[in-house]
Amino acid sequence: MNTTLLDPKVLGFWARCVRETQHLSQEALAANASVNIRTVQRFEVGQPINVTSRRALAKALGYDKPDIFDDPKFIESVLGFFDGLKTMQQKNLDDEHPDHVRIGAQPVASGQEAAKFADVINAVSFSIDEGLHDNTKALAASFCDYVQDLMDLDDVPMSSRLGFAKELDGILQDLRENGASVYSATRDRKFRNDSWGDAPALEMTVGYLVIVPADRQLTQLYIPRRARLG
Repeated sequence: MNTTLLDPKVLGFWARCVRETQHLSQEALAANASVNIRTVQRFEVGQPINVTSRRALAKALGYDKPDIFDDPKFIESVLGFFDGLKTMQQKNLDDEHPDHVRIGAQPVASGQEAAKFADVINAVSFSIDEGLHDNTKALAASFCDYVQDLMDLDDVPMSSRLGFAKELDGILQDLRENGASVYSATRDRKFRNDSWGDAPALEMTVGYLVIVPADRQLTQLYIPRRARLG
């Protein structure tokens, strides 16, 4: 673990948590540290302050060492705390979805990425957030339909692929202008049916395309642990 630097925003958030745990207002902390309140506010949002003020705030928050914020052991303990908190939050989310599996999601930033997504999957599941406006939902549906159509095409010349990517770029731009973001994920699956006898399982790459309001940032999706082919 790299303990040489602590992100100023992480340090500021930590300092705010310590202050609030001690039931101190920003005004009270500023008075205890003999700094102005703007210094406290800048520090807690991760903006730079001078070394003298950092040391004064450390003392006012109850730390004996004036340079505690730069101490490797302190930094390691803070990072460890947030890592543990993140792990606990993730476990709580997993417990809320016992019949689902978590997979990584990434934003679809270009028409080329969308076309490549359509090219590598064998089946797809679409999801359009209910919170989007009706016009945005219509755009999202057209984007999904376009990806679905691309999945059904074989032996497409490169010139056509470039044209498809450009058209998808246009729809993506319209979605962004209407406050929506597109995310994708894939999962390799094996499907079989009892009626298949000794036939091998059907191996497929299933794609997931999710369109949500732009203020939602997704890094993962929860999808059903078991799925059936229609």
